[in-house]
Amino acid sequence: MAKEFRLPDLGSGLQEGQIVNWLVEVGQRVTTSDDLCEVETEKAVIEIPVPYAGTVLELKAAAGDSVEVGSVIAVFGDEGESTGSTEAPVEAEATPDKPVVAQAAPAPAVNTTTATGRVKAMPSVRRIARQHDIELSGVAGSGRHGQITRNDILAILDNKPAATPAPAAPAAPAAATRPGSSSQFEPFSMIRKTISARLSQAWREIPHVFTRIEIDATRLLVVRKALIEELDMKIPIEAILIKACLPALKEFPAFNATIVEGGIELHQHYNIGVAADTETGLVVPVLKDADRMSLRELVASMLDLLPRAVQRKATPEELSGGTFTVNNIGALGNISGTSIIPHGTTAILSIGRAVQRPVAIDGEVEIRPILEVTLSFDHRAIDGGLAQRFMNRIQENLEEPVKALL
Repeated sequence: MAKEFRLPDLGSGLQEGQIVNWLVEVGQRVTTSDDLCEVETEKAVIEIPVPYAGTVLELKAAAGDSVEVGSVIAVFGDEGESTGSTEAPVEAEATPDKPVVAQAAPAPAVNTTTATGRVKAMPSVRRIARQHDIELSGVAGSGRHGQITRNDILAILDNKPAATPAPAAPAAPAAATRPGSSSQFEPFSMIRKTISARLSQAWREIPHVFTRIEIDATRLLVVRKALIEELDMKIPIEAILIKACLPALKEFPAFNATIVEGGIELHQHYNIGVAADTETGLVVPVLKDADRMSLRELVASMLDLLPRAVQRKATPEELSGGTFTVNNIGALGNISGTSIIPHGTTAILSIGRAVQRPVAIDGEVEIRPILEVTLSFDHRAIDGGLAQRFMNRIQENLEEPVKALL
């Protein structure tokens, strides 16, 4: 008897997922050691294993489609068997020996095929191709490692004769192109939708206030260079920034907190989020219990976690639970800027790129590396005076970093 398989809840109260790639084909013989598909969730791409040994009788969704948790996505059985009669559907728990694994999102996707000959491509590229009846297997990718890009599809559309429209067909609510316009519509991916929803919620619900200070980074840069030589390892500036923040967070607990109904929850643990830019959007991996780590341990954790987060290999647990966030906007060349406070926290600290500026030192003009640090804070819990005292402590710890590192 044919067996149905439903999209499982892959964690964190998932409501729906987006099929990125099918890793099997209808009619293919499979075992439980094979992978069925890749599903994009709010934060990662998850490999779902095949739940039954047998033949793939039906795939219920196309790559790029969004499907609700609990929906049947595949049917398995014996070769030639009808799908009219099925057993009770199962979810991923049916294969405990082969756990669901989070891995990198396909960004950028690569124009290669799976063992079954299926072309891999990003959902947005697949969707545009599908709307215009373009077969991806015949497209030569121009992106890195031969990836098929949106521009590859647009180039085909530029040279494709217009098709005769089907009579009385209702207009789609969101088309890939708009009549009479050179604009291009590209739907949000699942991850982009999540980013959009969460930032909108944070900006709508949190009364943001911003304050900034300028840091003389002379000692900071000298100490960082010495640490790189002494520890013989790369020292991200965020690691020193976190070490400078931890004493201030303990002294001023309102910055390591969550607004709850009728009050504020002051956390006794220090889970520091580190904002990271990726090709598919912003992610914030979280260093759990950062205050219990030595500098070497903190750096090692960052050098392990951040690359995996950028490659979408971090687990949902590693991307949640932050109590305070730092954002190195200077990594991309920004001198200054502000950040939106992650929902569920009360503050985020942003650091820019150090620039050489003339400053007055003991009545003399000297050229010093100046670093701008900006604090975004929730005015429901934090007033301006408290924010300034917090920033004064940050300034002390960054201008004399040895004290914060001891």
